Amino acid sequence: MKRKFMPLFMAVLLCLSTFALAGCGGGKDEGTSDTGNGNQETEAVGAQSQEESSSLPEVAGGDTSGAVIYPLTIADDFGNEVVLEKEPERVVSLSPSATEILFAIGGGDKVVGRTDYCSYPEEASQVESIGTYTDPNTELIIAREPEVVFVSDYLDDAIRTQLEAAGIKVVVFSANSVEAVEADILLAGQVLNLSNNAQEVVDGMEKDLAEVQKITAAAEKKKSVFVDIGSFFSAGPGSLLDDELNQLGAVNIAADSGETWPQLSVETIIEKNPDLYISLYTSVDELKGTSGLNELECIKNDQIVFYDGLSKEADMIQRPGPRIVEGIRLLAQDIYPELFKDAQ
Repeated sequence: MKRKFMPLFMAVLLCLSTFALAGCGGGKDEGTSDTGNGNQETEAVGAQSQEESSSLPEVAGGDTSGAVIYPLTIADDFGNEVVLEKEPERVVSLSPSATEILFAIGGGDKVVGRTDYCSYPEEASQVESIGTYTDPNTELIIAREPEVVFVSDYLDDAIRTQLEAAGIKVVVFSANSVEAVEADILLAGQVLNLSNNAQEVVDGMEKDLAEVQKITAAAEKKKSVFVDIGSFFSAGPGSLLDDELNQLGAVNIAADSGETWPQLSVETIIEKNPDLYISLYTSVDELKGTSGLNELECIKNDQIVFYDGLSKEADMIQRPGPRIVEGIRLLAQDIYPELFKDAQ
């Protein structure tokens, strides 16, 4: 399982943001978050996620009425075929976004293990931790006797091999778009025989997203944005944050970088002259004190948004889970505050 797009430096930064409130991907991410400084879990999208639509995933042994017939064959985000002989009663999550998904669809009572960082929702903190997402205790996971372990693309291949050797099914979630997040939610619903619940979650997300987009569509100008996730690393094409900005009709100045996690020079940022500077790591005072950068109009005019890497806000905009639309609304309100004055 080598689909790990984010540099190690970025993974560390991303994990700082989500660690405090929720957790990180199952092995290395968060994106991301899927994590601008946090879990990321800025988990890169897997083989199927980008193509999935928000309808029940195709699986062998299931039906779209909501009831699942086992044995069930599914393909995870890496295209790995997973065969489930029966409905799982015990699962472990090695990804904060997966933990959020499992609880959101009503599968929280099946979760018997989670990472140190999987603290959202609050009930998740009552589940026994099996370590960090980068260094989980494999023996403890096996001792919990799960039928399925949900992970992100950060899980080390050696750990996956150990889990599968113990007869445990491993399902990889690796989403870098809202559509892919919805596909993961629906897939989790299939795996846990909670398809109707999963569809309700996705329907709610799409309704809320449509409401936000209706508001932002009224913008007279598409605002340009630079997202700084630490040391001028940003979210380029193929990242969850880039997709979120696209959903809002905002212009990501790192979109033409050709890299998922590009590091822009101060000169490039100045040349791009973004309307808004979003920081997920560096404080406003530090930005204003950075030579060269403090000449930007958005910096001089206080067009800066800072989401503390340890905050729930940072988690919402970075973690590929059910709260991603809440994160998009937050971004929309900060990018286009004038449009939301009468829409609260």
